[in-house]
Amino acid sequence: MKKYLEKIISELHQIQGPIIIGISGFGGAGKSTFAKMLSKELEAPIVGVDSFSKSKVHENYELWDVMDFQRIESEVIQPFLSAEKTIEYGEFDWELDHIKEKSSFENNGLIIIEGVGLFRPSLNKYFNYKIWVECSVNEAIKRGKKRDREDYGNPQDEYWDGIWKKNDSEYFDEFQPKENVDLVVNNSEF
Repeated sequence: MKKYLEKIISELHQIQGPIIIGISGFGGAGKSTFAKMLSKELEAPIVGVDSFSKSKVHENYELWDVMDFQRIESEVIQPFLSAEKTIEYGEFDWELDHIKEKSSFENNGLIIIEGVGLFRPSLNKYFNYKIWVECSVNEAIKRGKKRDREDYGNPQDEYWDGIWKKNDSEYFDEFQPKENVDLVVNNSEF
C-alpha cells in the first residue's frame, strides 16, 4: 500500500494547477477503501459517484448511466476548476429516491472523485490522475455482497448478480477504463 501512496504523491508533485484524481473499478473492488486511504494521506475531499444516482431503481440502465455524470461535472468539477471556495452538491438519498440534502467541501486545489463507471469520454478530460482498482468482476461481486450483508445489513445479491454485474461488464468492454489510467492498484494489497 505504501508503495502506491508514495508513487501517487511523487507524480502529483509534477502536476501544476488544480488536481482531480479519479478512482474507478468494478462495484465491490475497493475503490472507496482506497480513496479513504489516499484522502487521509493527501488531506483531500472525496466525492463518491453514488451520491449522484438518478434513481434507486437500476434495472433500466446500462453502462452505469443510472449515475448522473453530467451533474458531477456541473456541480463538482466545473466549480472546482473555476476555483470556487466552497463546492456544494446535491446528495442522493437512497431511501427517499431523490436528492435530499447538500454536501460541501472547501476547495484546496485537490479532490478525489471515486466510483463505478467514472472513466468515460465525457469526464476523462478532467482527471489529472486516474487510478483503476484491479479486481476481477466476480471477486468484486463476492466482496460487495459480503460488505452489504455484514456492514450494512442490506443484502442485495440480486443486484450484484444481475444489473450491477451487467453494468460493470458492459462498461468495461465499451470504455476499456483500465487501458488509460496512470496507476493500476491491486486490491489484494490493501
